[in-house]
Amino acid sequence: MSDSSVISSERSRGHVVRRLLALTWRYRWRALLVLFYQVILLGMTLGVVGLTGLSVDVIRAALDPGAPAPRWPVGMAELARLEPLTALGLLGGSILLMALIGAGLNYAYSLQVGRLVHLELVPAMRLELYRKLQRLSFRFFDAHPSGAIINRVTRDVQMLRSFVDGVVIQGVVLLLALGFFLAYMVSTHVWLTLVSVMLLPLVYLATVLFSRWARPAYLKNRELSDQMVRVLTESIEGISVIKVFGQEAERQRAFTAQNHAVRAQQTGIFRAVSRFTPLVDLLNHLNLAVLMAYGAVLIARHEITLGDLIVFAGLLQQFARRASNMASIVDTLQQSLTGARRVFDVLDQPLGVAERPSPIVPGRLAGDVELEQLGFEYLDGTPALADISLHVKAGECIGILGRAGSGKSTLLSLISRFYDPTRGRVRIDGIDVKDFALDALRRQVGIVFQETLLFRDTVANNIAFGNPEAPRTRVEAAAQQAGADAFVRELPQGYDTVIDEGASNLSGGQRQRLAIARALLVEPSILVLDDPTTAIDAESEAQLLRAVDGAIRGRTTFLVSGRVNALRRADRIIVLDAGRIAEQGTHAELMRGDGLYAATARLQGVDPESRALIERTGALA
Repeated sequence: MSDSSVISSERSRGHVVRRLLALTWRYRWRALLVLFYQVILLGMTLGVVGLTGLSVDVIRAALDPGAPAPRWPVGMAELARLEPLTALGLLGGSILLMALIGAGLNYAYSLQVGRLVHLELVPAMRLELYRKLQRLSFRFFDAHPSGAIINRVTRDVQMLRSFVDGVVIQGVVLLLALGFFLAYMVSTHVWLTLVSVMLLPLVYLATVLFSRWARPAYLKNRELSDQMVRVLTESIEGISVIKVFGQEAERQRAFTAQNHAVRAQQTGIFRAVSRFTPLVDLLNHLNLAVLMAYGAVLIARHEITLGDLIVFAGLLQQFARRASNMASIVDTLQQSLTGARRVFDVLDQPLGVAERPSPIVPGRLAGDVELEQLGFEYLDGTPALADISLHVKAGECIGILGRAGSGKSTLLSLISRFYDPTRGRVRIDGIDVKDFALDALRRQVGIVFQETLLFRDTVANNIAFGNPEAPRTRVEAAAQQAGADAFVRELPQGYDTVIDEGASNLSGGQRQRLAIARALLVEPSILVLDDPTTAIDAESEAQLLRAVDGAIRGRTTFLVSGRVNALRRADRIIVLDAGRIAEQGTHAELMRGDGLYAATARLQGVDPESRALIERTGALA
């Protein structure tokens, strides 16, 4: 399933907005503090503009005795008795004081907004998303490329921040500003106010049309960005393969094409935004022109003063500036809705593998495993396993052989409950694995994957990954049991040597032995070895198989391998073919047959004992 197809089942826009508002509500006290600062700033703005208009009327009255008398606000009527220069000095001082207070409030506002969105909201959401990713089953990661997941944890979470900061806070500030300004203007002259805002419906219409266009455009932009990050991720992870085959230029062309696709799509968005913003500005300037024309008529009729007109012009400019922010708010809204859908898509994902309401937390399991008519299909309907029935006694070692795609790794994943079977069930010690607490179950199943992942950390910390509190003596004991102690002590800092990214300072066999040590440190009842001898040389294989011999002793073990030399140490061997058990038996029993196991042995030129078994039964021509 593609990333875009998951997002296409998007919830309604209203639902996403409600979720974002609920997210904002978590931080309501700091958000209210931010809005409180804005209310005071709006009051300061009105005060500065009002006192500026009053100063103009004072000057005009001083120069023209026939001009209308200034309209002094409540509480300032006493200034009318002062000399004009004294009154102007006091008005100027008041304006300067308000400007200084406004600067301080703006500073405090910026600090509070930064603390709200950058220090609280974004880290909390990023952590919440990461925690959910850790709990999701393998099915989610099968369906989503790593680049898309990285984008959601980084870029899309930032879009949630943009909603709180750029939409909710700025939107409320815009509404408050419009309310404050309109109330002041209406109190001065109703008809002049109506004429000044007569073009607002056109601004609203333009905003609605832009919003409808922008929503799918931003969704497409996210999908293209995911594809670009995917190419980048693959190029970094596969740099050795790229260099070996001399494909640097080809990969550069692929990344360039994706980069150009993102750039071209973003260019279209920027052009649309660039057209929308000047359109809003044009409508606002038309409002100002109408204001000046009608205001001149009202001054001639002595219905308003020149100062009133200047106040109206100043407020209308503030009004226009705030209204112009509507373009930015709408733009941010569309981006944040797109990012929010992708974040909520992860947060709302079913876990795929979930615990029962009251799961069983077992003591140490014996390791008796029973597979009952298991069947499994991937999300696209592709069958991987069909009618697998197998009983493995505690302490028994089961070898598993099969062609690529026969279901070996899938079978192991069901035992560890990384997936749940679509049919049948898995029992351990007679209990359905679905009844166990997941952490408790997986701590008793040690796993060594075919491709070993070691973290950029010390050797000791990598071995102790499943049990960070383990003392160094236990770490070293696990390494000895896995046959890793000798080479670890030869490293520059021994167990304190830091492993390079990708474990490039270790050989394949060394990486696998450290993986076995990591699995053994948690003292699992069941050990799962998924083809540990893949891609290592003969000497490393011999060392690794000695480590396997020590690891499987006393444990129920599932050993997947394509090498008969590794499988012959198993108590029983099953051969999978097209998701079904095609053969089953001991090494000797299967060597007497003429199935896939014996054919594999012939191709690999097995040991003399096995060759003798084949020759005695006439299986070797």
